[in-house]
Amino acid sequence: MKYIVVLADGMADEPIEQLNNKTPLEAARTPMFDELAKNGEVGLVSTIPKGMNPGSDTANLSVMGYDPVKYY
Repeated sequence: MKYIVVLADGMADEPIEQLNNKTPLEAARTPMFDELAKNGEVGLVSTIPKGMNPGSDTANLSVMGYDPVKYY
């Protein structure tokens, strides 16, 4: 079995007036993301160990299989 991990890190943004007060992601055409959401398995996971500051660096280490407590 093969897996693809789509890590949507950094996709949050602020609404932009030129995009009718939508964020870039809200305004974007996303047919592949839509297909993945429709036919894939979607879920949430906690990637920040207790006691560590939340951030991309810690979360990405965890998602890639590294223990952030050990390798940070």
